[in-house]
Amino acid sequence: MVANTEDTKKNTDTDEVSQDIKDMCIQEVTALFPDICLQSLQSIAVPLHFCFLAVINHIIDLLDSGQTYKKREQPKQSIGKRKRDATEQDDGLENKLLKDNHLYNSSDREPLHLSKRDPPLVKNMIAGDFQFVPVRTVQKFLAENNYLLYPTYLALNKSIQQTHKPLSWKYKKTATVQSSRYKEENLENSIRSADTTSEEGQQEVNLMEELKAARLARRHANLERQKELEALGADKQNFDEAQSKGEIKECECCFADTPFNRLVHCNAENAHSFCIQCLRRNAEDQVGLSKYELACLSTEGCNAGFSYKERQKFLPESLASALDRIEQDENIRLAELPDLAQCPFCSYAEEYPPVAINKEFRCRKPECMATSCRLCKLVTHVPKTCKEAAVERGLDKRRHVEEAMSEALIRKCNKCNTPFIKDSGCNKMTCSKPNCRNVQCYVCHESCEYNHFDQPERGGKLGNCPLFEDSEMRHHEEVEEAEKNAKQKALQDNPDLEPEALDFNVSSNVKKDDDRRMKKSAAAAGDYARRYRPRHHHGNHGRRQENDGQARALPRFANEPIQHNLPRQRNEPVQPPQIPAHRQQMQAGQGQANQNLEQGRAMPHNARPQAQAQDLVLLDQQIMQLQALLEAEQQAEQQKRQQTQAQYRMVQQLNQAQQTLQQKRLDNTRNHRSLSSINAQQNLAKGLGLFPIPSQGAPAPQMQIAAALQPVPAGLHSQQGSNPYILPDLDFMPDELFPFDLFPPNGQ
Repeated sequence: MVANTEDTKKNTDTDEVSQDIKDMCIQEVTALFPDICLQSLQSIAVPLHFCFLAVINHIIDLLDSGQTYKKREQPKQSIGKRKRDATEQDDGLENKLLKDNHLYNSSDREPLHLSKRDPPLVKNMIAGDFQFVPVRTVQKFLAENNYLLYPTYLALNKSIQQTHKPLSWKYKKTATVQSSRYKEENLENSIRSADTTSEEGQQEVNLMEELKAARLARRHANLERQKELEALGADKQNFDEAQSKGEIKECECCFADTPFNRLVHCNAENAHSFCIQCLRRNAEDQVGLSKYELACLSTEGCNAGFSYKERQKFLPESLASALDRIEQDENIRLAELPDLAQCPFCSYAEEYPPVAINKEFRCRKPECMATSCRLCKLVTHVPKTCKEAAVERGLDKRRHVEEAMSEALIRKCNKCNTPFIKDSGCNKMTCSKPNCRNVQCYVCHESCEYNHFDQPERGGKLGNCPLFEDSEMRHHEEVEEAEKNAKQKALQDNPDLEPEALDFNVSSNVKKDDDRRMKKSAAAAGDYARRYRPRHHHGNHGRRQENDGQARALPRFANEPIQHNLPRQRNEPVQPPQIPAHRQQMQAGQGQANQNLEQGRAMPHNARPQAQAQDLVLLDQQIMQLQALLEAEQQAEQQKRQQTQAQYRMVQQLNQAQQTLQQKRLDNTRNHRSLSSINAQQNLAKGLGLFPIPSQGAPAPQMQIAAALQPVPAGLHSQQGSNPYILPDLDFMPDELFPFDLFPPNGQ
């Protein structure tokens, strides 16, 4: 009874402690021990009735006695990256795959020494899992992936899983035998029993760990591929059923036939319908632009949105969370809270006093609960300064060099401070934020319009910032300049520092990618320069009015005159431009101008500017003459085409007239034959009237008719059918007897 009474009293005392006292105790203790586990703190504070002084003294006594308190799990150390929210958390498999991919599939990763010295080890590990793939093919994939196990394994599996094109090899008939040491059921025991005291043994363990991660990634990829194929099969079956029922409608974005149950409708009165794929791609683009508003995609100017129910049809959970986070950040930014502080490891934000008063931020999100430094955005290091903490963490001066290079590369909006980098296009940049849309120059970072650049046609002038240029070259030069200045400053502040300590190397793959990107950007910049070349006018010509408002066929000079046949040696005379012989013959009266042009071009490079200006005027005149000749030839060709077309039309009209004439003749012939047939009937009736048809028993008339008729020769009897008689010469055409089934005599 006594024990029960004491327990009841103890529980009553705990319940009597208010929540405010508990919160104050936790806040004071975590201020001194930010990494303490909250559950451990709870177990210590309950017996001490949440008296923060007693709890702090208890923890100090533990430390003095050589013991320690239980620490909670620290968030991942990263600058500029947040921990994924709880709604974005994937399962353990997804996290493991992301971690393995970051560890083993990095672009700047170098192969192990063991892989270089003994490639058959890695090759046999891979060939044992792909037993019917030729070993030569495995060797080829290894060479393409820098002899790294993980990327080679996944690349080979991806090549096998693809179905849109045939394989580049043939499967072999005999399976490769996998070493029992590297089989999946024995791999864990092999890792535990390996000798890690030697360097080679440790590297073999690392390879087995990499093989284990590659097998896990392969199973996941095959599972995802199977799900994708099943989804495609289900979509095809659904489409066939809808098509048989007539429940098909076009997507108003891609115009693909889509079943009714796969369409998403906007909120407009006359709703527009879109397929899931188009809306999902649009949402991904909006997230990439840091936008959250999903408007209708119709080309009719509809600005309606989508209801929550419709958004669920095409937004996966991760994409919906990203849109919500962007909307939350935008609303916080629009609130313009002066003392807003945000956790660097999650999306939690709170109003805090200025940094000078409180340099630490304590996150209250249950999934995070991290205490961070508001200056360096890392886990708190109070009472040490950020510099002292960086030295203790082993960060050297090279980190400052890298940050300076990143700062030189990344631009920020002058209005909303949104970071951005230009990929291609002109240097007139527009902020992607819907409520900002600030326009600024990519070169000098000032807010501007088109008249800020070096395009006179757009209101600018020569010498201003370029509108088009090689972006990658500018990035390369600015980053190099920032690196040089940062290294110089670091060496001045630390005289004992070795210059080699500030250098860092990148892999060959990164260098190849940089070279490819530089070449692509240079080609794009040249295309832009040719397409948007500024036009200048020299001499006393001024601006010429173009004929019929059309642009000139030949381009005018750019910043420098066109140079033909550049000399190979210094002070060697410049050759004049070569003009075809047929062009020279057509240029009558221009011999003196050509001679002056040749003399001007023969001058050395240090000739007077007046002579160079005269050369430009002569070249300009020559270009105008060539243009006039070209226009004359084009007009002649056009006239020739018009004449050919006119002749073709005349031939068509003549053929039509001949056909009409033939048709009229045929009609007249038919009318004449019809009239002749009528006359023949009348004459035949009159002729037969002279010989009345006899009846039976009247032979005399039969003899008269027989006298009028003549028997048909034996040779013609078979040709004339059953009538053995023919008529003598009558006063009408023989072919007019056809209506009475009488055949005309042949040759008579």
